[in-house]
Amino acid sequence: MGSEAVTYSVEDFVGFVNKTIQKVGTGPEALEAIGANLRRLVMEGGDLTAQGVPAENPGGLTGRWLHKEEGGDFQLSVTYFPPDEPTPVHSHYRWGVECVIHGEERFTVWERQDDADKPGRSHLNVVSDGKMTRGDVRAWYDPPKNVHRQWAQGDKPVCLALLMGGDGAREHIFDLDKGTFEDAVAR
Repeated sequence: MGSEAVTYSVEDFVGFVNKTIQKVGTGPEALEAIGANLRRLVMEGGDLTAQGVPAENPGGLTGRWLHKEEGGDFQLSVTYFPPDEPTPVHSHYRWGVECVIHGEERFTVWERQDDADKPGRSHLNVVSDGKMTRGDVRAWYDPPKNVHRQWAQGDKPVCLALLMGGDGAREHIFDLDKGTFEDAVAR
């Protein structure tokens, strides 16, 4: 968990994200700066797991909403992923950035290399893959670098600060073995 003293608040972070998006958008450089500030929030924002309001995210994941506006550019939550239950390989309609609060996670990002004119078929190349621990940050981008999978390593859940563009809805679910994808179930 973070220290109890808050030297960089959720409100500070939300203000930074709003200014960054308005000024430079959500490209790789912007998400790198946002990720650095998300790490700062995790380290200096106090106990994020006790802030905000309770939330249940898609797939039954539990956590807390730290910032959520209907129709907003982004949402921020604290989310728990259970141990040894990988998410399906999936994409979201928009970008995202995460930072580990506690636990250990494996996080893989792919880029789509396929021809969008072939419905249901996909060819993916790994962009990044690795284990993450407290304070580590990873991002996925707007398509085509928005395909990823994550899961807690070991026998304990991983707790993340999770910033997602738009409403965070999933777009596709991928089958790596078959080289296919299908539309994600609408919320």
